[in-house]
Amino acid sequence: MLDVYKSVYNLKGQAFRLSPDHHFSFAHPTYDDAKSYLKYAINEGEGIVAITGAPGTGKTTLIAALIAELDSSRVRVGVVTNVQLNSGALVDMVVDAFSLQIDRSDSVNLMSEFVAFLKRQSEAGRRAILIVDEAQGLSAELLEELRLLSNLQHNTRLLLQIFLVGQEPLMDIVRSPGMEQLHQRLIAAAQLKPLDFKQTVDYIEHRLHCVGWENDPSFTEEALSLIHKFSAGVPRRINLITHRLFLHAGLEEKHKLVGGDALHVIVELHKEGLLTPVARRELGEYVSGIKDMATS
Repeated sequence: MLDVYKSVYNLKGQAFRLSPDHHFSFAHPTYDDAKSYLKYAINEGEGIVAITGAPGTGKTTLIAALIAELDSSRVRVGVVTNVQLNSGALVDMVVDAFSLQIDRSDSVNLMSEFVAFLKRQSEAGRRAILIVDEAQGLSAELLEELRLLSNLQHNTRLLLQIFLVGQEPLMDIVRSPGMEQLHQRLIAAAQLKPLDFKQTVDYIEHRLHCVGWENDPSFTEEALSLIHKFSAGVPRRINLITHRLFLHAGLEEKHKLVGGDALHVIVELHKEGLLTPVARRELGEYVSGIKDMATS
């Protein structure tokens, strides 16, 4: 695939990889808002921040971009995912997230050593930030444990900030009865939303410019419209469709990508079961509409 990008279009790399890569970060309103909230929380040095969004909207990319911008001499970051967490092992996972070499044989000593680590960071003028990814899967018990960790203090200063990152149900959990104390600890909450049509076009062009694109290949508005329609403006799905479009067009050495090219790729993805249920339904309606127009 990389050879097609290079040999046919003279690009420096793949612009539409499915794996998150903060080097391709695309600034749009909800992304900028979420990033601003995170930076605000870091500057404040306290509270919990929640960042939510549907799968593929760029939450992991946002966190990676933020971490890359932080001054490691002033901020220490640990990252865990909810799939690693289970009740009774939270502190173990947090210690691992910060890459601490601590004796795990005694849970009381483990907690004591972790608090001592946080105090050392504070006394050295460094912030400690714990990022919990896929947090929508956490139990109420684990969320409460995280809240208690966020309450740790030394000389009136809070020792640990927590960023909860997850899908939209996360906020439903935080607002649910019995979670009032956690809700009150939130300093900010932001939601990453899908891109509209113009933002989708800008997103595609941004990623292409990152690999040296000079309008080869070009895209018709119909092709771009189909990419937006069947991706629903979700960056990961935009990447999937456009990545396959480049393969299809590159193998045929096409330098202008039209609606028919995009539709061909979308139909192939449908056959492979890679479209969402909504996109599959819309594709059926779209193709039926084309057939009706052809016979009228």
